[in-house]
Amino acid sequence: MAITQNNKKENKTSKYRLKLLADLCLQPEARSEEKKGEYPGGRFKRFFDTYKANSSALMTANALTLIFALPILAIIIVVSIFGVEILGYKMGGLGDDIPYLMSDVGFGLSSGMTINEAKLYMLDVYRLIFLAVGLGIAVLGFGAAGHIYIDTKLIWGESFVTKKDKKTGADVPRIATEFFRGVKKYWKEMVMVFAAYGIFFAGGVNLILEFVDGVWSGGANVGQWFALFIGIFILLFATPVFFNLAPQVVSYHKTLNLAQKLKNALIYTLAFPIPTYFMIILAFGAYALLAINSPIVTILIGMLLIALGMTFTFLIMTNYADHNSENVCQVLYENMRIELSRKERKEKKKKDVKNVQQVKYKKKK
Repeated sequence: MAITQNNKKENKTSKYRLKLLADLCLQPEARSEEKKGEYPGGRFKRFFDTYKANSSALMTANALTLIFALPILAIIIVVSIFGVEILGYKMGGLGDDIPYLMSDVGFGLSSGMTINEAKLYMLDVYRLIFLAVGLGIAVLGFGAAGHIYIDTKLIWGESFVTKKDKKTGADVPRIATEFFRGVKKYWKEMVMVFAAYGIFFAGGVNLILEFVDGVWSGGANVGQWFALFIGIFILLFATPVFFNLAPQVVSYHKTLNLAQKLKNALIYTLAFPIPTYFMIILAFGAYALLAINSPIVTILIGMLLIALGMTFTFLIMTNYADHNSENVCQVLYENMRIELSRKERKEKKKKDVKNVQQVKYKKKK
């Protein structure tokens, strides 16, 4: 009985997934070279092998991407140096004479105000921080255009522009040239995608903070509870869509327009929610450690993320997007081409038969 119920559930899931995937926009990938075939060992092995074999190139791409991550880095540095409480007091025009008791121990009374009042000053800082991060995400889109372009070429196994090494005479990839070629070619769509996610990210977080404001003010009302649920929904839905969409800007450049890429990203998110969220945790999990309230931990994690973070994130995004494209989109595209060629052959055959019949009829006349 239990087996029958499980089979029914699996069939329903498969039908639901197949119905979604049937609506994918199907076009060839924007490759500049022939496809290299399946990679032996699976996707995780491809990720680690790609990283190991191209670590120096990826570090260069990461360093160049940092140029466009400077607004976000500046926010992290300012918050780490001053602390949220001090920034809140300064924003409130309370000067430098306030005893800052809350930053380190999490409770305490500041001069002339209650704990809740002090918390609300801090909440205003958090609102401003996440709005600024949203803008920083849009700027990061420029760097992502170059980095994801390099990641895509590495995952596809395509060749790079090279230069001769003076000592060894070997061909060395010109990563900086390729990076800025990617920025020039893809920045418009990529910045649009990153800016849209920045808006959803900042908006979602600020809706959650609106609920926190209500709780700290003495009790959240119905509207603030609604804001909490909407904020969580926005973040949980916008993040996987963004995760699936960004690499497609490069891999389906000009073969699909942005609306079609967005549609495919929505379908992938709905059809494969668990794998997508799993990859998001792998790609962004380390960034959550920045929330730890310790300047030393923040600096150490920040340094690690500066050295490796964006490469790790963008390479995971690209590898996962290529997995979906290779196993879903391109399979369906090839099947569609086969079906079309069959229909064309049938139509041609019908036309040929019709032409022969017309010729015979004319001869009889």
